[in-house]
Amino acid sequence: MKPIAKFPYYMILVLLFGLHSSCMEESGFTILWEGMEVEFEEASRPNATITRIFTKDSDNQVDETTVRINLVGAHVDRPIELLIGADPESTAIPGVHYTLATDRYTISPNTSFIDVPIRVLTGNLGTDENPDLILTIIDAGDTKISANYKSVTIEIRLACPSDLAGTYNTVNVGTGGTINYQVTITEIEPFTYRISDITGGLYSQVYGAEDNPAIFTELCGVISVVDQPDVVFGGDVFNGTGTVDANGVIRITWSNGSEDSGTTTMTRVP
Repeated sequence: MKPIAKFPYYMILVLLFGLHSSCMEESGFTILWEGMEVEFEEASRPNATITRIFTKDSDNQVDETTVRINLVGAHVDRPIELLIGADPESTAIPGVHYTLATDRYTISPNTSFIDVPIRVLTGNLGTDENPDLILTIIDAGDTKISANYKSVTIEIRLACPSDLAGTYNTVNVGTGGTINYQVTITEIEPFTYRISDITGGLYSQVYGAEDNPAIFTELCGVISVVDQPDVVFGGDVFNGTGTVDANGVIRITWSNGSEDSGTTTMTRVP
């Protein structure tokens, strides 16, 4: 039998590949963004919210923090003038909880961002206060303002000394009954911790699965767990609240938003 000629077949493949590449280039497949708009960088966080935590040392203490406004798109050779303001729904009071030096800022030509300084009047803060400052981009001239990221909430919080890192014996009461277990808490940064298993042993002891770690914050004895992923079974997120008592005993009431929930009491291992 006569062998099949391979040359035409290879030529077809080359022509098809060349045609495909040409179509991709003409379609703009490699172009990611052609527009231009301004946005708060931190507005991409969950609930467009960031927390700024301060430790009070005196009644006249003033601290400073910043939020960043980005220019998304190619650099331009002209300044971009911005007008920002506090949303009326802010619970932070100007002159009491914070001050802004100005409401007008400029992204310089051929640059990508500007940091907006916020002076926090820490000396005026009380441990029972939870002021929230909502900043909004009001005007940017001819430049578009991002619809999704034009506002950011800054939670201004006063912290107490916090030292929760260690190993804890736990008792979890909830789904699966009463479970005795042990967890480790590691400090990630001040007032922010990772617990080795937010379920207090449920996933391990009842379901025979892995532990599910989670990150939580602690401010003056109040614990918050916000939208922590279920890395074992997927799909759900963990949320919870808790307390730290005067003896250092931690209690967290948690739920994965689905079928599992409980209250875990933790006692530090000496």
